[in-house]
Amino acid sequence: MIKKLLKIIFVLMLSNSIYAQETNETSNPIIYFEGFGGPTIGQSVGISGGLELNYQTEENLFTFRFTNAVGYSERGDNYIIMPRYYKSEDNKEYALLYGRRWLSSNHSYSVSVGVSRNNLEMRKLETIDTEEIDTEEIFSVKSRNYYGVPFEANYKWFYSKKKSKLIYNAIIPSVGVKLFGNFGKYTFIGAGVTVGFGLSKKY
Repeated sequence: MIKKLLKIIFVLMLSNSIYAQETNETSNPIIYFEGFGGPTIGQSVGISGGLELNYQTEENLFTFRFTNAVGYSERGDNYIIMPRYYKSEDNKEYALLYGRRWLSSNHSYSVSVGVSRNNLEMRKLETIDTEEIDTEEIFSVKSRNYYGVPFEANYKWFYSKKKSKLIYNAIIPSVGVKLFGNFGKYTFIGAGVTVGFGLSKKY
């Protein structure tokens, strides 16, 4: 009886050891890089673009993000047929985020929040009447540095099957949609599309 029990324990230990070796051989880190862009609402309406690096362990997602949010305002001498605009704000965000990411075979969704350092440049167009017929246009510029609370929510699609070499999975692009923004002294919120490269799951 004892010999049979020892044999069963030995077989279980051996099978677990083989399974662990197979798992280690097929395991890879989940790390991917992506770019994103889309319309944004801040102090004025504009567009945003950015880059980010993501690393996931279990369901924990760590992100470093750079975002450039640009807003535009109308000029005072706009024409009805062709309105004229100028860049009235330029917000550069450097952020670290933590969140949760849930994986399926070919898609994932995640939510994250963090802390950021923002550099905002605001420009206001002013016109000065001169003795001549034309008026002179000048810009008054103000710079602000502040801390904010960045956030984002993502839905991403990626290739589900493992290629013969892991590098092939890393260079096949993933696509997705993103809701993003930053709460702070100067808040902005945007939505857009993402394109990424890297290892989006364990293959």
